[in-house]
Amino acid sequence: MIKSILTKKILYWYDNNKRSLPWRKKLSQVKREYYTLVSEFMLQQTQVATVIPYFNNFIKDIPDIKSLSKIKEHKLLKYWEGLGYYSRVKNLKKTAQILEKNFNRRLPSTIDELKLLPGIGDYTSNAIMAIAFNKPFIPLDGNIERVIKRLLNLKLPEEITKNNLVKSKKILGNSTRASDYAQALMELGALICRPKNPLCHKCPLIKNCKSFKKKRF
Repeated sequence: MIKSILTKKILYWYDNNKRSLPWRKKLSQVKREYYTLVSEFMLQQTQVATVIPYFNNFIKDIPDIKSLSKIKEHKLLKYWEGLGYYSRVKNLKKTAQILEKNFNRRLPSTIDELKLLPGIGDYTSNAIMAIAFNKPFIPLDGNIERVIKRLLNLKLPEEITKNNLVKSKKILGNSTRASDYAQALMELGALICRPKNPLCHKCPLIKNCKSFKKKRF
């Protein structure tokens, strides 16, 4: 019961407060997969506000898997200049070449196949499954981890291990709107459940949050 209540509260908040981001547009499935792939690679280690202009420029000139797989590396690196962590974009091109050759320019729709692609680990594979394919996965980025820790007041070293957080995320439940739900959780952590000075009075989970009740953040 508590899971479904939390899910409804989070999605209601998201529907009324989500940011307008270029990779959240209404898209065909093919475009959704590509936009999700590019944005998730860019968002590794980089803030949303920084990524937006890079993403728009990238998509405008490299609009699909085919063009990404064939672009010369020196040209590709120019589109990434300033984002840093250049291994990301090199892996992105390698992934595009594999998709071009073996997957008919589409992302595989199983998590095990996704993890075999260059630059795609646990977090990115879970994010793609949820956002691109609307499958009931919850990717554990720093924002979602923080929401879980505060919601359950997890503080001890053994409580905040990755394995325990994976188990603890069950409290969040899931939704038939898996794509929106994953993004809603990320958004909640980024905009409301911030690392410093969280905006608790605006949080849809305030009545359920153990850290808020104990005033321990």
